[in-house]
Amino acid sequence: MTDVVIQEPRHLHRGPVGRLLLRACQAFAIGASVLLVLMAGMSLASIAGRALLGKPILGDYELVQVMSAAAVAMALPYCQLVRGHVIVDFFTTRAPARVNRTLDLVAMLLLAGIAFVVGWRVARGMVDLHRTGDASMLIGFPTWIAYVPIAASFLLLGCAALYTAWEEIRARAAP
Repeated sequence: MTDVVIQEPRHLHRGPVGRLLLRACQAFAIGASVLLVLMAGMSLASIAGRALLGKPILGDYELVQVMSAAAVAMALPYCQLVRGHVIVDFFTTRAPARVNRTLDLVAMLLLAGIAFVVGWRVARGMVDLHRTGDASMLIGFPTWIAYVPIAASFLLLGCAALYTAWEEIRARAAP
């Protein structure tokens, strides 16, 4: 079995936009990691509390749902920036490299468009949830709060996808 190592492309460190985007994506990925560690700790404490004391953490399922959604969304921009998404190339394995690069560019642009639309719709939903005062059932957690990192993550994902597409275009233009 081979180890998969994702290395940050060197071109990401070129220019102020690349460096700023890299730092923002890294911060979101670190935030996702922190959420996952907190979620694991809370789950462990709840399971131990249930088994040893008969008292689990109230609302642990609600919090795991919120934290999971935020963590997944927060990891996506960095994954796009380092081009770490899984690519299924079953139909394009035998295609010329130029065709594959063109398809990758189209995918990056589609991802950017979709990410911006999803980010916009999540932000609209967040505003509506805040306006209506929606909260979780057991602990009364205001649900709109969970939408903040998710909306920001999709907007950052759109920026990362546009940036990687731009870098692909620049790489093609270079001699």
